[in-house]
Amino acid sequence: HLPILCEERKIPYVYVPSKVKLGSAAGIDVQSAAACIIETGEAEELVKEIITRVQRIREGSGE
Repeated sequence: HLPILCEERKIPYVYVPSKVKLGSAAGIDVQSAAACIIETGEAEELVKEIITRVQRIREGSGE
């Protein structure tokens, strides 16, 4: 369901291979099926770079 909603709203998303690693990366001690960025804070440029790379991969142009 989330990919369809993201595509309808033009929100970038990626699949990850591990729910455990996703939870850990999100700073929680349990596995997670989804995570999102609400406010980028000081990481705004990093988030923009990630979005650009994801778009390039989806378009087939790689990095």
